[in-house]
Amino acid sequence: MDKGLIRERFGEAIATYDNEAVAQRRIACRLTELMRPFTPKGGHIFEAGCGTGIMSRLLISEFAPASLLMADLSESYRHCLADIEGPAVRFVAEDAEEMELPQDLSAVVSSSAMQWFDNPARFILRCSEALARGGVMAIATYGVENMREIGSLSGVRLHYPSCDELKAMMAPSLTLEHMSQELMTMTFASARDALRHLRRTGVAAIERPLGVAATRKLIADYDSLYHPVTLTYHPVYIVASKK
Repeated sequence: MDKGLIRERFGEAIATYDNEAVAQRRIACRLTELMRPFTPKGGHIFEAGCGTGIMSRLLISEFAPASLLMADLSESYRHCLADIEGPAVRFVAEDAEEMELPQDLSAVVSSSAMQWFDNPARFILRCSEALARGGVMAIATYGVENMREIGSLSGVRLHYPSCDELKAMMAPSLTLEHMSQELMTMTFASARDALRHLRRTGVAAIERPLGVAATRKLIADYDSLYHPVTLTYHPVYIVASKK
């Protein structure tokens, strides 16, 4: 992963992200529902890839944590989180994959972020080690059908693991409590609108490897082959507990 490019793209999308991130908001709400039966209130939570704070605000309202540490790559997100930061809620501009994690956590949460990680299995192992006994890991990431329209037309896409691959990443100390997946289809008036949506949510790292000419061809092919123009999200939800 080009973490510098990821930081740049999401930083450029800060002003537009919350309005455009319809799927990501729905995914965060669903993850909150799924972790609710396993997550006590008043605990200590670490959130990896907090972005503008969509999931962070749900964690605060649902679980009233004694502490919440939010991490993301870009310092630019700090002003988005100013309304919720305080003695018990803190933001750090760090790479959640590499930073030193708090210990004895009641929950580790990540929504719509792990697909950008270099080594998800290592991240899950580190999270399991940071959890207290009875703690919960709750992750929403993306599966093999994610952005399938873009991938089929351009040949440029992230590697999205299958559910079997994700299950194999579970650390020995974790018990899988829930895994599910769904397909969300968004419809746009044109291919340009679909790509604009990706850019406004920061999911535009695909633009640099494609180049201008290839992007123009992608737009033409997209408009030609899809009526209407669709964009598929494939969220996968994981809730695991440490026994």
